[in-house]
Amino acid sequence: MGREVSYDDAVQLLGGDRDKWVKLLDTLLGAGLLAAVGPFRDLLGWFDAKAELSKVVEKLVTGLIERRSTLSRWERTERLRAAHAVLAVTAYFEALAETKLPVGHRDLELTAAEQRSLGAAGRSVPVPGAAESHEMFRQTLIDHYRQVGDTVGGFLQGLAVWERLSPGERRTVTEALAALPDRAADRFDSLLGRLASEFPEVAFWAGMREHNATRGALAEATTALAGMRAVLDRLAEGRPPDSRRAALSRAYAAALRRPSDDVPTGLRMPSLAEAFLPQLYRSCVVTGSLPLSSENWWDRQPVRDDLLSFLTGHLTSAEAVTAPLLVLGQPGSGKSVLSKLLAGQLPASAFLPVLVPLRDVSASADLQEQIEQAIRAATGERLDWPALSRSSGDALPVVILDGFDELLQATGVSQTDYLSRVTAFQRREMDQDRPVAVIVTSRTSVADRAQPSEGTVAVRLEPFDDHRIAAWLDVWNRANADRFAAGPEAPLDLVTVLRYRHLAEQPLLLLMLALYDAEGNALRDAGTLRPDELYERLLARFARREVDKLGAGLPERERAQLVELHLYRLSVVAFAMFNRGAQWVSGDDLARDLEALPMPAAPSGVAQPAGLRARQSAVEQALDSFYFVHRAGADRDGVRLGTYEFLHATFGEYLVARLLHTIVTEMVNRQRTVTFLTGGKPTDDDLLHALLSWAPLADRRQIVAFLHGMVLVKPAEARAEWTELLVELFRAAPQPREPRGFGGYQPRALTVPSRIAAYTANLLLLALCGEDLTAGRLFRTTDEAAIREWQDMALLWHSQGGASGWSGLLRLVVVKRVGRTGKRDVVLTFDGDPSVIPEVDLAWALGPDEPKHTGVSLTYGNVLRDVGREAHFTCDAINDVQQHALEPLMDPAFGQAGGVIFSAAQRGRPTVLLRDILMLVGPPSEPVAERVRRYRHCLDEAPYFDFVYLDLVLRRIERDRDLTTTDVMDVFVSFQDPGPCRAELVSCLLAHLDPVDGAPLAELLVQILDSHAATGWLEAEVEAAIRLAELGLKYPDVEEYEARLLLDKHADRRPDFIGRIHRIVA
Repeated sequence: MGREVSYDDAVQLLGGDRDKWVKLLDTLLGAGLLAAVGPFRDLLGWFDAKAELSKVVEKLVTGLIERRSTLSRWERTERLRAAHAVLAVTAYFEALAETKLPVGHRDLELTAAEQRSLGAAGRSVPVPGAAESHEMFRQTLIDHYRQVGDTVGGFLQGLAVWERLSPGERRTVTEALAALPDRAADRFDSLLGRLASEFPEVAFWAGMREHNATRGALAEATTALAGMRAVLDRLAEGRPPDSRRAALSRAYAAALRRPSDDVPTGLRMPSLAEAFLPQLYRSCVVTGSLPLSSENWWDRQPVRDDLLSFLTGHLTSAEAVTAPLLVLGQPGSGKSVLSKLLAGQLPASAFLPVLVPLRDVSASADLQEQIEQAIRAATGERLDWPALSRSSGDALPVVILDGFDELLQATGVSQTDYLSRVTAFQRREMDQDRPVAVIVTSRTSVADRAQPSEGTVAVRLEPFDDHRIAAWLDVWNRANADRFAAGPEAPLDLVTVLRYRHLAEQPLLLLMLALYDAEGNALRDAGTLRPDELYERLLARFARREVDKLGAGLPERERAQLVELHLYRLSVVAFAMFNRGAQWVSGDDLARDLEALPMPAAPSGVAQPAGLRARQSAVEQALDSFYFVHRAGADRDGVRLGTYEFLHATFGEYLVARLLHTIVTEMVNRQRTVTFLTGGKPTDDDLLHALLSWAPLADRRQIVAFLHGMVLVKPAEARAEWTELLVELFRAAPQPREPRGFGGYQPRALTVPSRIAAYTANLLLLALCGEDLTAGRLFRTTDEAAIREWQDMALLWHSQGGASGWSGLLRLVVVKRVGRTGKRDVVLTFDGDPSVIPEVDLAWALGPDEPKHTGVSLTYGNVLRDVGREAHFTCDAINDVQQHALEPLMDPAFGQAGGVIFSAAQRGRPTVLLRDILMLVGPPSEPVAERVRRYRHCLDEAPYFDFVYLDLVLRRIERDRDLTTTDVMDVFVSFQDPGPCRAELVSCLLAHLDPVDGAPLAELLVQILDSHAATGWLEAEVEAAIRLAELGLKYPDVEEYEARLLLDKHADRRPDFIGRIHRIVA
């Protein structure tokens, strides 16, 4: 018997005064109360002492409340985490104490070793993380309680007292332990509620939505900012900040209140503090190699609507100082605004926020130097980070690294270990007793460029939903209420904006729509615009704004030219991205493109900005002040680097389509002016070739859709001219010609075949935007020659794969095979669904190869072997997969069934017999009449293929229960020779024999049996003769000696024949 431990001993272990309570909280982090108590025999005495245990917990919480004003932000987090673990264990044993069990504590007779074993069951109590909802954590806790219950139950079953319990009492114990986890979780919520009422952060990092009323305000879009500030002020019980921390706080707070002045006269831009709305989001904890850059993967994660509550919970949790919080989103989704909001709203007495815009600090500096550079930029003071961190006092430093994607794009330098270095920085700071939380923001698409540490919490910001769009519009309309009241413009309404949801769901693009509509209600009064019309008006309006700044006083004609110049430059920017297969372009690459391509001169008299730089660079001229262009910047070794991308990819796609439409339209117009004297020269397509021979339009369907929409509104005659010009260019593209212009435009490295494939594929798509085409028109030839030309071009595109956009072509262009021998052609169109692939028409495909005579003629031998040779020779992965699937069909047992045949049975129609066989292998999917036709064809052709597949077909007919007697007779009406498959044929017919209307089949069976001597009947044929007699149908009789010979032959396998064969003896 072990040493007895009283309840007083347990209380002594917990500590008798407040200082010991604090020590307990320091040591109990992540540990269970049972583990602290150690061995005790009188285990269930704990349950009898439930009231005493409650007093212990009450004293614990009271001690925390009394000391909270003396704790730093991090000390407060540590102790609350420890208290959480204690409450989790207490909840379980309080619930257990109320459970009536048919065994008393004195009956257990535990040894000291047994007590220690049972005590270990409460170790490693789970604590919630910010990425977990309360529901998720509750389930985790229930699972933990269930494991504890399993341990307790298993332990009890090993004791002698278990053997003395009746089956009913054992069942009572088992059921009580099974029901305990849910009750314990309810008790835990109740205990935690007291703690959360005194410490608001507990409600956030424990996800207790229903407990904290302020949580609802944080989730409400229109009051979120005020709600967050109210909650954070309740957490701010530390000492006032010193002058350095106060300076940082003032700088960040001022940025929230400062409105932008870059708006048209008479409009007011809401400040960040006014306009911020918390987005929906999705979150996860990084484990292993999660595809954080995959939008599809994120879309499978649950959506949450408590962003500010989540952030509050994270920053007041222990996880915040062990790994960074990674905030992801699309350009313009609000990542930087959220960063500024946190920097400006976190109370200086509880937090020390440091906002580090990575675009404005040295990319080659280490993390500490980047932080110090950002502090200097914000305050003008040079501050040493360790000294500043040590001076934070009760506040928790929070470093916000905004724009990791900008660091990557602008420098072009690999930063794969950046997030690991952030984690190492946090670890170092913790070792130096300077805990620090870190938040990193980045564009989603580059999240795979740096692997976050295990345990990192990642968040992806979601687009605005209708509720948030409406709330933002309300903020905008209130800010400009005086302007709208004066007229003539009216406030922007939700119905108008939701016509263009794909733009409105990103905050910055929503602002762009509002600015566009604010001038004459241009968006609302336009009605529902085609996509290309919308983008044209938006871009032209913003280009006009820039013209008004630089070209005041210019005549309207020159102002219009200047607008076109701006849009042309932007189109070159779009092509710089498109031709490099990227969503962004570096400033250096863009400058080279602008230099290599023709650039129209600006009208004279355009004012240039004064100051340090008399003239802006070509890159800045192309991009300056456009809301829909995002600039990523970084400083490396004193050199300012930058990259550019459109806030929404569709802007770039439209600009590509716009420039192509302009170039081709001008070429068509020039063709109209060609006369007898000026004609004869090839069409000058140098600029079009320079732009369209590097990347495939087929990979960017939206570009093709924009172009198609622009061309479709032209008159039919103009569309015909458009297509004819492009067909002419298509025919000439593969031919040798003089060196083209714009040779300096080299956005990427491509081989000559790849460029030809890209240009011809792109010309085809441009031509189809005007009219449908045929191969005959495209190659100026007919029938077999036209089809061969089309095949050769398609093989070129296939061979160049990504350069031609082969996969995209298959999904864009609908191919229709028309005509018959001598008049065959291929129709190419956008009209239809490319994913719908019609059955192969071999008569069309073989054309003149079709023989003139009837009978059976094998034309192509075993095609499958030829396909296999090609797949092996080309090493093409898709062909190899197809070949792998078809390899079993190349077995010699199938003979020539894989070849193309013409037969009288098919009325001269070509077919591959193996196709019919495969159609019959799976479950019935065709109508019965079509199956009957296929069965009959297979049977009729069997003799010509040495019956290699006949048994397979006969077994399939035997299993086809949909066939009637008439269907079966139709299948076998002309079948004469079963070859080696006599038994299979008879079994097949027997399977469909019906005693009611089976006379026709009985007649057929008798014919088969009579065609052989009775003494040579196979087992199946003996069965058939006997079955016919048993059913009272016509049957062939045998002599007695024949019956004896049949029994000698088959009785060993079929002893039932002995008692049945007399029915057929004459």
